[in-house]
Amino acid sequence: MSTSRDPEKFIPKLVDLLRKAKAKAVTTDTQSDVNSSFEKIEEELQNMKDLPPRVKNWEQTLFNRMTHLERRLHKIVLGTESDIKGALDQITEKIQQIKDSIPLVKQLMPSPERRSESSTRTSQPELGPAAQKTSQEWSTLEPECEFGSSVAMFNTRRSYQHLESIELKLCFQSFSIFPQDSVIKKRPLIYWWIAERFITKTQDKTAEEVGEEIFQKLISHDLIQPHFNGSSTIVNNCTMHPWIRCLSISLAKAGFLFEFDEKWPMMPSNSLVRVGCTRLCITWDNPIPLIQASFDKVITTVFNVNHHYLSFRSEWLTRLKTLVVLQLGRWQNSVSHHIEVDDQGFLNGLGALTHLKYFSLRGISTITKLPSSILKLINLEILDLRACHNLETLPSDISSLKKLTHLDISECYLLDIMPRGIEKLSRLQVLEGFVIGDLKLTPCRLGDFAKLQNLRRLSIHMGNEAVLQEGELNQLKNIVSLRRLKISWGVVTPKLRKEILDRSSEMSFPPDLEKLELQGLPLSHVPQWLNPNHLRELKKLYIRGGELNSLSHNVTEYKWAVEILRLKYLNNFEEIGLQQLLDQFPNLHYLEKINCHEIAEDTYDQNIVWSKTKGDISDKSVNAMTK
Repeated sequence: MSTSRDPEKFIPKLVDLLRKAKAKAVTTDTQSDVNSSFEKIEEELQNMKDLPPRVKNWEQTLFNRMTHLERRLHKIVLGTESDIKGALDQITEKIQQIKDSIPLVKQLMPSPERRSESSTRTSQPELGPAAQKTSQEWSTLEPECEFGSSVAMFNTRRSYQHLESIELKLCFQSFSIFPQDSVIKKRPLIYWWIAERFITKTQDKTAEEVGEEIFQKLISHDLIQPHFNGSSTIVNNCTMHPWIRCLSISLAKAGFLFEFDEKWPMMPSNSLVRVGCTRLCITWDNPIPLIQASFDKVITTVFNVNHHYLSFRSEWLTRLKTLVVLQLGRWQNSVSHHIEVDDQGFLNGLGALTHLKYFSLRGISTITKLPSSILKLINLEILDLRACHNLETLPSDISSLKKLTHLDISECYLLDIMPRGIEKLSRLQVLEGFVIGDLKLTPCRLGDFAKLQNLRRLSIHMGNEAVLQEGELNQLKNIVSLRRLKISWGVVTPKLRKEILDRSSEMSFPPDLEKLELQGLPLSHVPQWLNPNHLRELKKLYIRGGELNSLSHNVTEYKWAVEILRLKYLNNFEEIGLQQLLDQFPNLHYLEKINCHEIAEDTYDQNIVWSKTKGDISDKSVNAMTK
């Protein structure tokens, strides 16, 4: 039996259940310390009784912990708990976790010394490690999403008001739908902004580059916080302070961007009760809305906020003909965030969505086939299928998707047949996960990509059945617009290994390439093309896995311009220290060398993490980097 999700009913029901458990326990256990534990737990719960109405942003994690308490108490009441004292100890520990999970709980709950004081009196909270990083101004606020005259909220409002464009303000408001403490991945966020036309391309920047600038501006205004992986200087994720989230919710609701539930946990609603609100959100505790045949409202966006198991009726999509954004996939930073659909048949209705610009199934594990109905999406710009691990089949020809600018099919490990027509997508800027197989499985070849004059980011994977045409790798240099390139090799057959060795000198790169990532490189000696003379504009070089044993080359007249160098999991790599790497790469700002040069089984040369601003930070960072 589950406790009501109304936070104001949580604690009274738990207190009542606790008393029943105590009555049951005293007949089976006469130890005084057991009775004492019951009394202390009830006292703690009574002290928390007034907390939920004041903390409107009651978290899902707290609901889960309360439910855990309820289950343990039920076991005592039902007589199935064999260790009552142990259960009470765990309940006490769980209550402490609840208290610790909200930095301001200690301010709101009276301590034994303060219980006789007025309940309206407040004091400075005892801040935990995370809260200590927050400005002292925030600690003076009452824990409610109401915006009065506090210095902190005044400054935050001023930061928001100083945003120079309505587009920037809309991007800020879009953060309102994400649950508190979420780590939000930058790329899906920018894709969403592009489709909503919160951001658009300029004369000299793509829409994605504008999105990168917007993201950085929100950081510089302290409206979002960068979230780093280890000591990396690259920001691919962000978080938002709970109070700033409250502000974004207030603004988004006032601007009809989203509808929100009135009570905990301040999550977006899938209700469209207000005229002017055209966006639906799917959340873990709200059922997916049924769309009736008579439905006549305009819906432009459906966004899966945190639902793990999606279930749609077959006709669901056919009734959302005005849809522009369909974000069903993962936006979370964590790759362990799991999403499934119980029946992929609903995708057959995609053809009705002729206004759709952005479609994401990222990270949904149960999608095996993308139906041909997607070819009717004549306005589709961004198709994100990344990490659909069971995806095996795409339509045989996608040339009808003429407006496509972004196609991501990376980490779709069962997908080995590429569709025809990619080379005809003249607007394509990003192609991730292109697989080179045999000539039959890969009708489009690298040489064809020279026709894609807007292609800026490309990742290709050499499958174990890859067949390279003569001079094919040399064709990469003809993709002159390319700025970022990733090449990965899977399990390399002896035949493919010989072919790669025979043609290792053929590879060449576009003149303005800025980032090169090599994964699983099956060459032991540094190839001719991996030197600063051929990669003069390169700023980022990542090499992960494979057989490479050195980066030493015979070029002396040029030095690497690389600013970020990452070397990981290179078992055969030579023993090399920090100073030697800095000599080879004199322009470095950041360096990682992790698990390179295997000395014995699972034992490697010393790891290095180095930053130009912080120096050698290996001891502090290596554990985080290797997780």
